[in-house]
Amino acid sequence: MPKDNPPLPMELDEAPRAGVVPRFLSWLFATTPRQSRGAIHGTHEELFRMRGEIAVLRATMEAVRAEVGRRDIATLEELLRTGNRREIEALIRDRTQTVPLPDGSVLCRVLGRFKMFVDAADVGIAPHLLLDGYWQYWVTEFVCRNVARGETAYDVGAIYGYWSLVLADLVGSEGRVVALEANPWLHWLLRRNVHVNGLGRIITTERVAAAEAPHATMNVPALLVGPQNGRFASAFTTEASRTHCTAPAKALQDIEPGSVDFLRIGATAQPDRVVAGLGGLLDRSPGLRIMLDFDANLCAEAPALLEALSARYPLRFVDGDSLAKPCTVEDVLARRRVTTLYLSRIEPR
Repeated sequence: MPKDNPPLPMELDEAPRAGVVPRFLSWLFATTPRQSRGAIHGTHEELFRMRGEIAVLRATMEAVRAEVGRRDIATLEELLRTGNRREIEALIRDRTQTVPLPDGSVLCRVLGRFKMFVDAADVGIAPHLLLDGYWQYWVTEFVCRNVARGETAYDVGAIYGYWSLVLADLVGSEGRVVALEANPWLHWLLRRNVHVNGLGRIITTERVAAAEAPHATMNVPALLVGPQNGRFASAFTTEASRTHCTAPAKALQDIEPGSVDFLRIGATAQPDRVVAGLGGLLDRSPGLRIMLDFDANLCAEAPALLEALSARYPLRFVDGDSLAKPCTVEDVLARRRVTTLYLSRIEPR
């Protein structure tokens, strides 16, 4: 029996009662003077007590199964309905599995249901996906509460597509997700992750960098390059101890003509240039919600970027309790130089 489900205490003035089966047999065969098949009232009372004890036994067995057994996770909505963060994280960890592959990737199970290929040499996000089965669960929970079915979402700097898969699960077949990743090695893994999960009809991938304007080619920093003798090795060059690759670039306002409901901008993107290319998209998307992985060290002008964003949207950050809380430009620069910002005129859930 689980430690947090102790047996119900007995009344002090009652003697210990026999088990359900012995009492039923005793009643059936009338083995004691007090019991009689004609005592209808006593029979109903005894059966009522038996039903109650059987219900307690069933509940105890369910608790034991939950404690020692495995439970499949069907959708992210089921995770939210559970409501207990520790229990959810334990369930996800219980279903993690990893399979190293000869192409320099590792296949793992994420959020209890998605299959994902990640870079075996990655020491950033991959260890969390491999061992825990999730990435920044407090942010994941926040996203799940604030994205609805049928919406259109962009994932900029998608890396392996963790957020792309989460968003696809939330918007469903009625919605759309556009995932942008400029790194050719990561874009290849991203495409594999989309198709191995059967989400090619919902998620569209592009190997493109987000910038302030279109560029035929643009240098993009590259932290992950895959195996040295891999298929994309020639796509990367190193100068002054920094590795980069080239990719075409687009402004986000030029990706598609319609409006967008949810926009995630990852830390691997260059936030100043990404935000500079939002203009028309902001104008035609009044209900837009932006989740920005803000790192002041990656911004050319972090104060100017924050001032421009705060002039248009209330400035909030996603705290460890999965709630978006107000903050100021000074607070972000002084105390939260690396944080997840939430920008929208719509109150977060």
